[in-house]
Amino acid sequence: MRLIVLSDFHKSFAAAKAAAEVISGDRPDAVLVAGDISHGDVEEAAKLLEVLGSAAAPVFFVPGNMDSPDLSDWSIEAVKSLHGRCLGLRGYELVGLGGSVHTPFHTPLEFSEVEVAEILNRAVTACACRSLILVSHCPPRGIKLDKTRIGIHAGSRSVRQFIESRKPILAVSGHIHEAQGIDSLGDTTVVNPGPAYAGSYAKIEVNNKVWAALSKLKM
Repeated sequence: MRLIVLSDFHKSFAAAKAAAEVISGDRPDAVLVAGDISHGDVEEAAKLLEVLGSAAAPVFFVPGNMDSPDLSDWSIEAVKSLHGRCLGLRGYELVGLGGSVHTPFHTPLEFSEVEVAEILNRAVTACACRSLILVSHCPPRGIKLDKTRIGIHAGSRSVRQFIESRKPILAVSGHIHEAQGIDSLGDTTVVNPGPAYAGSYAKIEVNNKVWAALSKLKM
């Protein structure tokens, strides 16, 4: 299964259009979007997601901490919200978590660690017994993909606990722009594609094991 993974558009339609060109050319099996699509405007976020959804591949997304909570319930045929949900895709189960743990900035979509654990545990109960792929705006705590430029680990302990206990084959996240990269947590490959507004994205192939590469949009 071939995936294109994007995150942190921060309302950049230039990035969305460039991503749609990549999607149309590569024809992946699906596109995963790990949040911060807009800055709280549901209509703007929906229009951006529709640009991605026009490129002939199914799009699955979670909202980020900068997105409106109402975006969690927005879906169209080509673009589905994963927040708090489990959806099947080519023999795998996608589990989604939007928003982030609490930040100093009081952004629109934040949760406590207890709430994060509850959302993930409720979502996974709807999954069949197949390999999991986690799509979470907030990365797991304590790996290189949650480290800010001042050296603070800003990820979620509950996301980490979920990965350690449920052992998804792949986890994708965003949120920490400067922490773009590929890491692992146990047997789980963890990918932060970097901010799409800066032209960053990732290509991933999943076939019992995971291959991932970081790439750049032509903007």
